[in-house]
Amino acid sequence: MDRSVSQPEYFHIFLAETQEHLLTMQRWLSVMSDHPEDREALLCLFRSLHSIKGMAASMGYKGLAKEAHDMEDGLDRLRRSGTLSVEAVEHLYHGWERLEERLADISAGFPESRQEAGADDPQDRLHTLRISMPGGTVALWILLVNELMRLGTLQSCRPEPEKIAEGALPAVMDVDLLCRFGIDDIEQRCKKICDCVVVESTMRADSEPVLAIQHGVGQATVRVSTNLLDRFVGLSGELLTVRHRLRASLKQGLQEEIEGSCLQLDRLLADLRQQVLDARMVPLEAVTAPLPRLVRDLCRSTGKAIRLNLVGNEVRLDRAILEAMSEPLVHMVRNAVDHGIDERGTITIAARRDRDRVTLDVIDDGRGLDPQWLVERARQDGFLEAGQDAYLSGAELLQLICRPGFTTAPRITETSGRGIGMEVVRHTVDKLGGTLQILPGQGQGVCFRFILPLTVSIMPVLLVEAGGQTVALPLMWIEQTLDVPRQQLRSFDDSHTVDLGNRELPVVFLSRHLGQSASTGNGSSTIICELRGGHAGLVVDAVTGQKEVFVKPLDFPLNRIQGLSGATILGDGRVVFLIDPCSLLPSPLLIPSKGDNL
Repeated sequence: MDRSVSQPEYFHIFLAETQEHLLTMQRWLSVMSDHPEDREALLCLFRSLHSIKGMAASMGYKGLAKEAHDMEDGLDRLRRSGTLSVEAVEHLYHGWERLEERLADISAGFPESRQEAGADDPQDRLHTLRISMPGGTVALWILLVNELMRLGTLQSCRPEPEKIAEGALPAVMDVDLLCRFGIDDIEQRCKKICDCVVVESTMRADSEPVLAIQHGVGQATVRVSTNLLDRFVGLSGELLTVRHRLRASLKQGLQEEIEGSCLQLDRLLADLRQQVLDARMVPLEAVTAPLPRLVRDLCRSTGKAIRLNLVGNEVRLDRAILEAMSEPLVHMVRNAVDHGIDERGTITIAARRDRDRVTLDVIDDGRGLDPQWLVERARQDGFLEAGQDAYLSGAELLQLICRPGFTTAPRITETSGRGIGMEVVRHTVDKLGGTLQILPGQGQGVCFRFILPLTVSIMPVLLVEAGGQTVALPLMWIEQTLDVPRQQLRSFDDSHTVDLGNRELPVVFLSRHLGQSASTGNGSSTIICELRGGHAGLVVDAVTGQKEVFVKPLDFPLNRIQGLSGATILGDGRVVFLIDPCSLLPSPLLIPSKGDNL
């Protein structure tokens, strides 16, 4: 009998611990690529391999245990030679990849006998599918294509992703997908992109060239220390005590006791919230660990000499945010290698904590982005009309590369050039409630700055009134609030600005975006928000307060409304929608400015 089946209670522990050991192996393999004589790295590899072998054997996964044992034997022979050659390190990487593939199959529930059958296993079958997504945007269709590529080998896609990126939204998409999953599983994965996706099986059509698979990373579990679990138990006990005290005080009508218990309850809930957030936090290393190998492989295929520098790998973010950022980081690194750096240079990924958010910079010291060249390319490809660039700031000009179909690559390669990736990157960041800034490098190169929230569940918001409705704005995007009299707002065509002395700020009326009429009174509050590397002001009728709220995701069809990123319930029972200024204002505001400060 398969011991793994008889011990389901240990299965998830086994997966989490084995994945952690694989991550450790990947980190030390990266060290050994640069320093093959490093004895500490060699010993750490041994320890991780030995742990994987022991856990796999105890769970009954003989194939995985044998793979780890053979790799351990080979490593022992290499250790006796005193140093490792470049070829030996590459063999170790291939062994690590085989371990990862075996663990992925075990996680998916496939028997180990399947792993011995190779690529021609009959469980890997071709599906000819017709996929529909009513009302799907460009970014959603591209995300859907990426999800299919994760499931298996996408042999054909009609219409092509390039056509979709150019704005040709399909009524249906026909694909030939070679994968191990059934139709129901495929549809379930696709519905993670949008609930309205429908997947149907059709007769096979002629195939087209194969597109490469892109594997996602991230696990559905996180490791929690016993100390944290002990704190959870302690907090639960304290909460029960406060509940009993509140009930007794209510029965006796002791107002002071009730108020004191409520204050204690506030403190305990704040502590509980922080502990829960800590439990979900994962170090950045969980998604940056594969990148050194990716850079080496790309350098080998392109003949370039590029070094990857990782700073701040210990910075921790919510697991859900890290999983979502895995693919954007891979795309940014591919872009930098393919057409950011010409022959040799350095890519730096640096993270730092800034209060309730994390700043993540992806920097290369290549040739950078020439704004004038971007303007000429945008005119040539139909993204800008003549003279339109005069109304754009320097930061907004750099944001042109995020337009669907816009590319800086002179030709299409295996890694980039279709003008799809940056739009998907920006869409992912917007969905997380973050922002993407594109900054010129110091001297040369370019910096892609991701500003991300620590968590997507609980956040501080500013409650405002606009058009008779109460809505919430995330505090992380608000720089300041100003009381600006309505008569100080200047009109320009159908737009408005406000003169702040050192700059002229574009402003929009939030009530109009909510489908309501703007207030006609003289009073006005202008909230200055950070938007895609620039600033804009949202005019609201009143600011009513600041709260920390639990944000609930929206279901279909509310999740299709542009500008809404979630909802929360206030203490009085009212449902309040969370407004995302970045997605509410998706394109640059074309208004004249006094300088390059918009």
